[in-house]
Amino acid sequence: EAEKEEDHEDWFEPRMINFKYCVKEVEIWKKEQIAQLRIEPQDSISNVSRKSRGSKAPSSASLACRKAAAENAALLAKLHLSISLQVLRKAQKTGVTGHMYFKQFVTDEMLEETAEQTNLYSVQKEGKSVNTTAKEIEQVLGMYIHMGLVQMSSVRAYWEMETRLPAVLIHFQDNLSVSDDAKKDKLWKLRPWLQKLREQFLYIPPEESHAVDEIMVPFKGKSHLRVYMPAKPHKWGFKMWGRAGQSGFLYDFDICQGAENPDREKSEVGVTGEAVLKMTSTLPAGKNHKVFADNYFTSVPLVQHLKERGIHYVGTIRMNRMKHCTMDEKELKKNGRGSMDFRVNQENNIVVRWYDNKAVNLISFFVGIEPVGNVKRWDRKSKTRIMVPRPAIVETYNKFMGGVDLLDILSALYKFSFRSRRWYMYIWWHTVTVAVINAWNLYRRDQKKLNPKKKPVPLRRFQALVGTSLTSTGKAKIRCGRPLSSPEETPTPPRKRLSCSVPLDVRRDGIDHFPIWETRQRCKHCTGNHFSHVYCEKCKVHLCLNKDRNCFCAYHKMK
Repeated sequence: EAEKEEDHEDWFEPRMINFKYCVKEVEIWKKEQIAQLRIEPQDSISNVSRKSRGSKAPSSASLACRKAAAENAALLAKLHLSISLQVLRKAQKTGVTGHMYFKQFVTDEMLEETAEQTNLYSVQKEGKSVNTTAKEIEQVLGMYIHMGLVQMSSVRAYWEMETRLPAVLIHFQDNLSVSDDAKKDKLWKLRPWLQKLREQFLYIPPEESHAVDEIMVPFKGKSHLRVYMPAKPHKWGFKMWGRAGQSGFLYDFDICQGAENPDREKSEVGVTGEAVLKMTSTLPAGKNHKVFADNYFTSVPLVQHLKERGIHYVGTIRMNRMKHCTMDEKELKKNGRGSMDFRVNQENNIVVRWYDNKAVNLISFFVGIEPVGNVKRWDRKSKTRIMVPRPAIVETYNKFMGGVDLLDILSALYKFSFRSRRWYMYIWWHTVTVAVINAWNLYRRDQKKLNPKKKPVPLRRFQALVGTSLTSTGKAKIRCGRPLSSPEETPTPPRKRLSCSVPLDVRRDGIDHFPIWETRQRCKHCTGNHFSHVYCEKCKVHLCLNKDRNCFCAYHKMK
């Protein structure tokens, strides 16, 4: 009995405890490091971010290690702000360059590798190479992005005029050069793309609050990775672990492949707890980041592990995961809506039970009941809205837990219903959609810092800009159909052209901007009331081109 008492985890009710959040001395070290910051020319965002992720200081780390971690984080944030300033200044006149933000995640290196593997796969499958390039892969991505915005009768209709590359040939890995050990990874055909994209997501400085949750990629075909989750809107699909900020920015992700090693010993945090530890392993230690998760992940050992790394945690928890923590639900139900109870263990972790329509349990170590607020609820008996007391931990959880859910909503807004015989292409297409959303969130973050009065571009407009830039920037126009056999043939009657803004990347790429003679219309560049017959064939705008005004050159000139 004495030994049992030693292992007993006591939860007791304290008399006086202040549960307010206190800022640690890490923030003071960060300010000191910013004052002494020196940026070397050879340091890049990639190098700095790798250093910051590599310097994971444990709870018992020295003061020098914590200072180095603060310096790396400050340097990364300053470098990122410098790059963002350059991007937004280029777009100051004509609008957002979504292409630049998208390329921060889907890089030229990733596109070139995809083109190389696609050519290799075509040789292995058909005996000849399709000779595709990274520019054509960009066109493929641009068309997929446009598919979520414009509905057409068939998939082939999207490919008739924009590109010659069939979608079925896209490949990411050499099938013949992969070892047997590498093929144990069920996603080995997509692993190079996933790994590089994840690295690009991790380069962005993280927010203060993060939510860890499940992400479902809809899929009803045959695959050994497909799972069934009846509580989700899409019940069949691939399950991912994801860590997203309050804005919906996905910082880290991993595809769930089931039990990787069934013979190993069970962890004290469980399989779902290990997923949280993996998603938070890329967060810098000792920076007071806040992580939120539901009762599917939460356990007392998980809270303690994150506490040792200097990461604050709030989550709902199941009562069967808390030994010897007794709180009577019948007593709370008797007291009515808004009643609450709490317990604190020897490690100063607090568990709060709050009764609304039913009892809900939450655990944390940096926020508790105080300050108690109020929330409006509908009362069936009186048929009016009443004020119900709500503890601070519930308010904090509801405020920051919806990052992954927001990402799911945004990814479903303008997403094309992709179809492929290869099951892993559904995961690839979902990562492209997430890259567009992350680019939009990054643009909004920079816009808020640099020009808070200006309203940011909505997601639909931003996605259209990215798709147009990918299909048109730096590419020559492909002329479809046979040329006229004789000049006597009657050309097709001209149609009325709709005026639309041209993306900055397309306008200034310097390729195929030929002046042609068209019907006289107002100049797109002039501030005065000037008309011109000169028409840009690629941008589809009228511009002045005479001895007095050369708007054609000024419109396409890179400044």
